[in-house]
Amino acid sequence: MPTHLYLSPAASGKTTYLVAQARALSTGLTTTPRVVVPTQLQVRAWQRRLAETGGALGVRVGTFDTLYREILRAAGEVYVLLSEPIQYRLLRALIADAPLQHYAPLRNRPGFAQVVQGFVRELKAGGVPPDAFAHAVKSMGGEPRLLELAQLYTAYQERLQHEGWADFAGLGWLTAEALASHPDVGRDWSHLFVDGFDDLTSVQVDVLRHLAGRVGELVITLTGSPGDDGRALIHHRFARTRRRLETALGITAEPLPAHVTPDPRVPALIHLEATLFTADAAQRPADEAVTLIAAPDREAEVRAALRWLKTRVVSERLRLSDAALLARDIEPYRPFIQQTADEFGVPVHILDGLPLRASPAVAALLDLLRLALSDDADSAFPWRLTVEAWRSPYFEWTACGITPEAAESLDRLARWGR
Repeated sequence: MPTHLYLSPAASGKTTYLVAQARALSTGLTTTPRVVVPTQLQVRAWQRRLAETGGALGVRVGTFDTLYREILRAAGEVYVLLSEPIQYRLLRALIADAPLQHYAPLRNRPGFAQVVQGFVRELKAGGVPPDAFAHAVKSMGGEPRLLELAQLYTAYQERLQHEGWADFAGLGWLTAEALASHPDVGRDWSHLFVDGFDDLTSVQVDVLRHLAGRVGELVITLTGSPGDDGRALIHHRFARTRRRLETALGITAEPLPAHVTPDPRVPALIHLEATLFTADAAQRPADEAVTLIAAPDREAEVRAALRWLKTRVVSERLRLSDAALLARDIEPYRPFIQQTADEFGVPVHILDGLPLRASPAVAALLDLLRLALSDDADSAFPWRLTVEAWRSPYFEWTACGITPEAAESLDRLARWGR
C-alpha cells in the first residue's frame, strides 16, 4: 500500500501525469481511481482534461466533501447535513438564548451570527473540539470575549450531536472518526489521487493519514522541488504543507516520475516563476509575455486589463474562452468588470456568479419588505423606498388605484407635505 508525495514546479505536468495514470488504471473497468481536488471548478477542469485525452470510465473526481460523504456512507453513518442558511438560523437561535454579557450589544445583529459561523468553521477545519477550545481559553486567563465564544461553540456542537445533524465543516471531523472506528472502510479502493492543493487542514491530513494504510496507492502532488530550500522560502505555504504531510504519513517527498517540458514559447514566464522574490535573480527580457500597468484605481485597472484582453482576442484571433481575467478578490472589481465589459462589447462569465441582491427584481422585493421593518410610526414608510415601490415595474398597484401617472402625483404630494 504505497504512499507517494510527488513534488514538481508549477506548470510542469503534475495533473497531466495523474490524468494519464487515471486513464491507464480505468482500462477494462477493473479499478475505480478516485481523484480529490480543491474546488468544483477544478473538478470540471479535471473531467475536461480526461475527455480531451480520450476519456475514461470509472474515474471518480470530486472534492473532499465528496470523499467524506462516500466514506460516511460506507461506514453506515448517516447525518442530516445542514445547509449554511439553516446553520445560520440555528446560530441566531442559540445566540438569542445564550447568557451573553460581553457580546450582549451584538446579540440581535445579523453580522455577529455570520462572524460566529466563520469562527466555528475555522475551529472545525482545524479539528479543535469545543472542550479543547474552552480549556485553552481558561488556561490563557479566560477573557470574557473568548469564554462566550467557547460557550456558543459548545452549545452549537451539543445541539448538532443531540439532533444527529452535521455541518459542512464538521463532515471531515466525522469522517476521521468513522475511519478510526471502521478499519475496513477504504480497503477496497485501488488508487486515491490528491491534486491541486497548496494547503490542507488538520482534518484533511488526518483523513489522508487513515486512508494511507488502506487504499492500494495514495498519490499526492504538490508544487516544489525536493531539497530546494530556496524555493521552500518562496512557496512557504507549499513547504509547510509538505512538512505536515511528511510527518503525518511517514514519507519523504520525491520528484514527479514524469516531467512535462513547459511551453517553450513563454520562457519569460518560466523564468519569472522560478525566480519570483529572489533578490539576486538574473534579469531577462519579458518578450511581451508580461506587461506591467500602473493604474490609479480599480476602475482603471479593469479598463486597462479588458482593453489588453480584447486587443489579444482581436489581433491574435483568440477564442474568448481562452482568455481569463483574474483578481485576488473579485468582489471589489465586479461592478467595474460588468460595466466596462458591456462598454467594450466583451461578454464575460463570472465564475463566482452574481449575488442574489444584484437582481433588480429581488432588490425591488427586498426594498418593499424593508418598508414594514421599522417599529417607529414616523419612519415606517421612508419616502425614497415608498416612491420607488410605486414606480417599480415589478409591482402592479392598479388594484390600489396607483398608476404610473398617480405615482408621479403622489411623489409631488409627498415632497410638498414632507
